[in-house]
Amino acid sequence: MQYHLARNGQQLGVFEEAEIRSGLAAGRFLPDDLYWTEGMADWLSLSSRFPASPPAPGAVSGAFNPYAAPQTSLTLPSSQLKLASLGARLGAHCLDLLPFFVGMLPALIGVALIGMQVDTTSSEPPAFDEIPAGAIATFALTILLWLALAGYNIYLLATRGQTLGKKWMQIRIVTNPQGENPGFVKSFLLRSFVNALIGQFVPLYALIDVCFIFREDRRCLHDMIAETIVVGGNPPAAN
Repeated sequence: MQYHLARNGQQLGVFEEAEIRSGLAAGRFLPDDLYWTEGMADWLSLSSRFPASPPAPGAVSGAFNPYAAPQTSLTLPSSQLKLASLGARLGAHCLDLLPFFVGMLPALIGVALIGMQVDTTSSEPPAFDEIPAGAIATFALTILLWLALAGYNIYLLATRGQTLGKKWMQIRIVTNPQGENPGFVKSFLLRSFVNALIGQFVPLYALIDVCFIFREDRRCLHDMIAETIVVGGNPPAAN
């Protein structure tokens, strides 16, 4: 069984039980460190699962040393995480499009209202004051729904490395090779915005980008730009 470990709000990585026990004995892990594994509702301290054992001879104490050099948080390398399948990534992409199509329903109702109340036989487009108020309201509602969906997806990307589709398919974006949450800059600005901007100037860029998914590591061009990789599983929620 594998366990996610965290200390002071920073994830340390994913470890096997034997590695945790030896790490506790060597002082690498502390009894107050938190752990989480599949099926758990919340994080618990290591001392509640792994009984304390005397430190190994020469082990470094886990006590805080104000003169010690700052330590970087340990993370699970992305090479040890399970890559998201092609089917899961395709499914996530399709599910990402679905809410935006649903959001178009009010606009379609608005078009129907215009068709019923405006003279469509004329070759001239209807003046603004001829458009029914109900149709204008449905168009405004569509725009608000799209903005809300886009904002929520950006929030998920920044905090979880997921869009709605990726969350439903239980896959996520992590940094490569660290396996960390990519955050707003990598998951949205580089991976989505900059990549879309390049596509406006490079012919067939979108097609070339997608074709890179057949590489062994399944990293598209936008993954290389953002230094990310897509893996399976939802991110563990630390306290």
